[in-house]
Amino acid sequence: MARTSTNLAASKDVEPLFRHDMDLPSLNARFRNDKPSEIMRFTIEHARNPVVFTNFRPLAVAFLHLVTRIKPDIPVIWVDHGYNTPETYRHIERLIKDFGLNLYAYAPKMSAAHYNAVYGGIPALDTPEHDFFSRTVKLEPFNRAMEDLQPDVWLNGIRHDQNAHRKGLDIFTKGSHGTIRVAPMFHLNELDVEEYVVEKELPDNDVYFDPTKGEEHRECGLLLQK
Repeated sequence: MARTSTNLAASKDVEPLFRHDMDLPSLNARFRNDKPSEIMRFTIEHARNPVVFTNFRPLAVAFLHLVTRIKPDIPVIWVDHGYNTPETYRHIERLIKDFGLNLYAYAPKMSAAHYNAVYGGIPALDTPEHDFFSRTVKLEPFNRAMEDLQPDVWLNGIRHDQNAHRKGLDIFTKGSHGTIRVAPMFHLNELDVEEYVVEKELPDNDVYFDPTKGEEHRECGLLLQK
């Protein structure tokens, strides 16, 4: 159930700050040494319609904890591709209860069972078949969510140390669907996030599988869309 908006939400009558033509290099320089909570608060205060995207992967709970402490009712987009582990589904149900997540779950138009029956399961990486698979089970539902919610800001938990592509990004970058992507934890490393999870005694999801990535260092495609 959606929760009542906090007073941090930007007024609909105020000229929006986050636009594709904004000065992102200056904004990144301004916040380069700031805490994730400060970046998050600034973003929430100036966004017209922010959303969160998460896949509930290991350590994602830190980002969700951070953002919902500032804006508890923020829409949280999750693409349920149908290949999640039982542990992931149980983890999600726990966080819905513990954090009061305003969850928007989107599923592919073709279920995992249907896809497996027609196409023979998850295809090999780096093939046209796998590109089609990724578009079907993740990109299409994600794009549908963004079209439905029409956000100006897409908050996410990516970090610079996760892979080569993300290392070349920054806190504030241009995202798909006309959004500005904001990654408040971008300059943290994995140990920083692990320490946050331990310090806050947060439940984590240790048994996770993303069929669109296959390998930890790969991108699933969401950050590559224009």
